Amino acid sequence: MNPSLLAKNELLKLIRAKSRVGAEGLYDQYAVVLRLAIFRITGDRDLSNIVLEKTLHKIWDSAALYNEQETPLLTWMLVIAKGLALENRVMPAATLSA
Repeated sequence: MNPSLLAKNELLKLIRAKSRVGAEGLYDQYAVVLRLAIFRITGDRDLSNIVLEKTLHKIWDSAALYNEQETPLLTWMLVIAKGLALENRVMPAATLSA
């Protein structure tokens, strides 16, 4: 089974089942777009990679709570990514002293 070709509903089932194929599919299908969204907030490549890892873990751990009737899967993932990026971004020194 090629993880990058999984349909969204199949991928979600595999993530909820804590399947390795689900983890691979999550990364293969969504890491690029999530990393870009995170980078737009943090502006730092290394920090973006750290936040991406936290994001993927949070998606993995909270997949059972996701309701596909309420919001599209990518939108839900982006909300998580953006929230973590905002929590973890480093404020410039000039902003901190103001």
